[in-house]
Amino acid sequence: MKNDTKNISPGTTSSFGPSSGHVARNGLSEIENCRRHLLGFSREITVPRGTKLRVDRVYYLLEGAVTLTAVSAVGGAHSLIYFHPGDLLSFIPSVNQAYSIPHEAFDFLLYNESLVMCTKTHCRLISMEHGEFMKHMDEEPLKSLLILGLAGNLMKIIVQSVNNTTLSATVRVCRMLSVFMEKKPPHALPRYLTHTEIAGHLSMHVMTVTKIFQSLRKEGILGRDHGITFVKNPDELMKLASQLSQISYRNAPAHVLEEKIPHA
Repeated sequence: MKNDTKNISPGTTSSFGPSSGHVARNGLSEIENCRRHLLGFSREITVPRGTKLRVDRVYYLLEGAVTLTAVSAVGGAHSLIYFHPGDLLSFIPSVNQAYSIPHEAFDFLLYNESLVMCTKTHCRLISMEHGEFMKHMDEEPLKSLLILGLAGNLMKIIVQSVNNTTLSATVRVCRMLSVFMEKKPPHALPRYLTHTEIAGHLSMHVMTVTKIFQSLRKEGILGRDHGITFVKNPDELMKLASQLSQISYRNAPAHVLEEKIPHA
């Protein structure tokens, strides 16, 4: 494979959700180009939803959705970063080893938590041993994938931190929905995006998320059909996400339980 960085631009372009696939000059998608190259020293695997990926591997996501999840000592789970096709996963241990990055402070800050890569859907991935990854990490396409991964993950964490500390609960939820909804009608939301999932990622109470959903449905912005939640009015959702309009969720019924979204 020719070392041409112009053909390698996979990764997530938004602060939350997936990027669109691009087509390289040879007619194949960039993800397929990367897949073919990486299979020279790795293997392709498929795993079901709910799988905790092994920590002794680096992964390149071909299909599905994965989260970096923090699991606390008391069993709470919070999705920190979402990954989608074209993203490189679980490469930090290799980078730490290659550049001898001290991590004692981070170990202390995560003393009561463990970080795991968890699949939110059925996934197809390229699995690499850390040794093989480190051997090829200065070559294309891994070099570009690694740089994009480092920069992308940093931006996701910065955006999440800014949103969670400066914006109202309604704006934060609407921004997340606007990114995760399918871009084509009927603008369905992923089945794994439950109220509990959203609350954990946005650091808010699940009842707050439930009340916001109730208000969005009352305003005709969200709908639900055959167990799937979808965005009926994307323009109004974007106005809320951009703080160009406002709605109140304070008067939504407090007794409403979370609507369960069936798993894919």
